[in-house]
Amino acid sequence: MKEVFDGTYHLLKWIALHTGFTYREVNIIVYFIIIPMCFVFLIGNIVKKKYLFPCFCVLLAVVLWLIPDFELFSDRLFDSAVAFLNWFERWGLTYVQASVWICVVVPICIMLGLVYVKRYKRLPKH
Repeated sequence: MKEVFDGTYHLLKWIALHTGFTYREVNIIVYFIIIPMCFVFLIGNIVKKKYLFPCFCVLLAVVLWLIPDFELFSDRLFDSAVAFLNWFERWGLTYVQASVWICVVVPICIMLGLVYVKRYKRLPKH
């Protein structure tokens, strides 16, 4: 579990180093923008609603435009995410364990499930 956490941390730090964003900004971009974008794109394709992804992108652009200081916003959202992950201690999960389950395993499972449905399942025609 610690290896997955460390690998993810180092990958995000590497991205930060090569993009000019802070680690916290990269974390927010990946977990609150890129991963949800992928989910919305796949869901839109699965349910044959091609407008979902462009609408999500427009909404995202508006929200980002309204944020006066993305670094400050990222710091605050990151701190809230850390507090959320620490909340799982009451069920016996450490911060590292909660991070791996919530931020790595769950998104991968959702992504794999969506890809599977997109590739192999046909929705009934209305």
